[in-house]
Amino acid sequence: MPDQPILLARQPIYDASLNVVAFELLYRAISPEAAEVHDGDEASSRVLLSAFGGAGIMDVTDGKPAFINFTKHLILNPPPVDPQHLVVEVLEDVAVTPELLDSVRRLRAQGYRIALDDFQHHPSLEPLVELADIVKLDVLELGEVKLRAEVRQLRNYPLRLLAEKIESWEMYNQCIDLGFSYFQGYFLARPQLLRGRRAAPALPALVALMTQLADPDIGVGELAASVSADPVLSFSLIRLINSLLYRRARPIESVREAIAALGVERVRGWCYLLVLARIGGKRSELTRIAMRRARFCELLGEIATGAAPGRCFTAGILSTLDAFMDEELEVLVEGMQLSAELRAALLRREGCMGAVLETALAFETASWDRVPWRELAAHGIDQQSTERAYLESLHWVSDTLGGLEDGVLS
Repeated sequence: MPDQPILLARQPIYDASLNVVAFELLYRAISPEAAEVHDGDEASSRVLLSAFGGAGIMDVTDGKPAFINFTKHLILNPPPVDPQHLVVEVLEDVAVTPELLDSVRRLRAQGYRIALDDFQHHPSLEPLVELADIVKLDVLELGEVKLRAEVRQLRNYPLRLLAEKIESWEMYNQCIDLGFSYFQGYFLARPQLLRGRRAAPALPALVALMTQLADPDIGVGELAASVSADPVLSFSLIRLINSLLYRRARPIESVREAIAALGVERVRGWCYLLVLARIGGKRSELTRIAMRRARFCELLGEIATGAAPGRCFTAGILSTLDAFMDEELEVLVEGMQLSAELRAALLRREGCMGAVLETALAFETASWDRVPWRELAAHGIDQQSTERAYLESLHWVSDTLGGLEDGVLS
């Protein structure tokens, strides 16, 4: 079979305090015809090569452990990877044989952690459960009744439970109550909609400021005046820009200089992020999600014909408004004076910007069937360019946050 590139994405795994403790690496073949990688051994090998070879583990997973699916062949013939950086996920369809159990024991003896993927109890799996460090339960597939039954069965073993496919905060809280240690899913990027809850006192002022920034016809002078009128925002912006442009011979000293260096759209996008980061009670990982999404959109905008990269960056930031403010995006956008193009992209995924934003959202959950490949192709974006942009966005966030002073985005 000829060498075939893959689409690689990662999904964070959180602990009970919502700190990112690991990433699962997810993948699919790049092919206009085939949606799946038919050779699981080859697919997993490519992921291992990408993560631990050319790209580097620090870039792909920020130095955190990577959960990677292992077929039977890979379990019996494991690659030479540092066990500190890898969690072996045993797939649910792997037959439990004496040979397999011996290989899993050897992997554990070498320091590898063993996770069982999409687990559902069966007596034949008990010898494997005894060797597992982590068991992953698909909360969507199991449903509440079966999930509770599985948890009861597994409490007899000295292992930790990981809940995957968590798509809401309600589901996350249920898994906390059931005693899960780790959590995986899209819930952190969703709003916590609680009826009867009053908005935090600072929110109206922040929304008013963001509405000022959203004016599509805002000029350099007006943007500089709006930002400068908020001392905290202007101070944070100048610190941020100086961290981003640390190679400049002379540091940025005013908001106008920042706009001259980065342009109106880019400064506007960073201001949105700085304002959102001031909302209390939000996890720093949500800021990382917003940054990754915005940068991915911007990079795709740089490739697309007729796109405005700075506006794509802004679309990525604004698409996280609902998660930061715990309100429906439609309600928030209604109160902002956004351009028709940006509004259509955010609410209906229309136009080139909408296709770019939909692509970024799809990659966050490795939902590649959701990616509007034909629309991207019409704007000059192919699958390999999309994957490169995604990986570059991961590297950019790590590099950017690594160069920022403490407290700039908190």
